[in-house]
Amino acid sequence: MKLARRPLALAGLLLLARPTLAQDDRPLTLLYRDKPPYSYTEDRQPKGLLIEQSRSVLSAAGIAVQMEEAPLKRILLELQANDRPLCSPGWYKLPEREAYARFSLPMSQDLPHLVLVGPRSAAAVRAHRSLASLLADPTLRMAVVDGISYGGELDALIRQQTPPPLRATVTPVQLTRMLGAGRADYMFMDREDYLWLTRHGEVSKKLGALSFPDLPAGLQRHMMCSKKTPDATMQAIDAAIRTLGLPRAPQP
Repeated sequence: MKLARRPLALAGLLLLARPTLAQDDRPLTLLYRDKPPYSYTEDRQPKGLLIEQSRSVLSAAGIAVQMEEAPLKRILLELQANDRPLCSPGWYKLPEREAYARFSLPMSQDLPHLVLVGPRSAAAVRAHRSLASLLADPTLRMAVVDGISYGGELDALIRQQTPPPLRATVTPVQLTRMLGAGRADYMFMDREDYLWLTRHGEVSKKLGALSFPDLPAGLQRHMMCSKKTPDATMQAIDAAIRTLGLPRAPQP
């Protein structure tokens, strides 16, 4: 059964705030992506693993928050514009992002990515015993979601690919459909994404999922905030993360 999601929905969820962190009596805006199972909108309400975690952290920090779904590119543009206090959950801490954003302590820890394989190239991909061997095969083409990060190490490997990967400004599930249609041979996918999409019938049964011993370790995810977000807010978020004992070890 498909989950009903409304893009760009304003959830308007307010948590109780302590007066000392009341940012001019306005709640902190939290922009989240449509990226189940981490964050999405259902019945006009924000849902997902990162949403629940953010609720816990911000409640423990005593920070009022207004949650709003937004496209990835809008989130990044707003953070770069730095016009107001603003945060977004679930981001990798990368040097290029630190140039325009502030990061909380890590809130969660990913497992290594999986490699999804298209039906026409399953045998050729499975013949490789390592990621290094797969990436060195010029007869196989990778597909990637353009505009996102797979983590610094994978991003660097992707940039070095020959032939260059197929880059598409689509969601991960749309990219799996392109893979199933034979437009590329393999792609990387977050394990939580894969499990959720498989449970909800969004990944074709024609696709296979592989792991390699030399896949980079999963990265930690942080709250990424505009530089205009006050020091007191960032300190309260970090204190709440410590109090809640985050990040917890990922479950395979």
